[in-house]
Amino acid sequence: MRNIPKKLKLHHYKDVYIINIPDAFTDVFEDIEHSESLVTTSCVECCLVFVKSKEEFVEQMYTLFPRLLDGSILWIFYPNATTISEISRLHIEFDWDFLGDYRLKPTKLFTIDDTWNAIKINKIIN
Repeated sequence: MRNIPKKLKLHHYKDVYIINIPDAFTDVFEDIEHSESLVTTSCVECCLVFVKSKEEFVEQMYTLFPRLLDGSILWIFYPNATTISEISRLHIEFDWDFLGDYRLKPTKLFTIDDTWNAIKINKIIN
């Protein structure tokens, strides 16, 4: 798992935020300069968010949406017990426009280990 930051190309980003990081991942990201809180920023270039449910995902999006830049990258980490169809359904069913002009699309799926998957989400630029 130590090669995850390299696979996610986190070294390309000046500001990296990691939200809700489980204890099992603390060592994985120790060499990456990052913040674990969005309180002190108005812009997010790259963010990794660990969620365990659809509700957690939606809750985190309320916080993240206003801070996204056109080139922002989000990696949503979720347990393998969450099926990709549930994540996809969330993308289709949730009224993203309700939050303003922020539009996202999943672009890549990444298997982290036996417990976690991650999905890369980019902003749709018109």
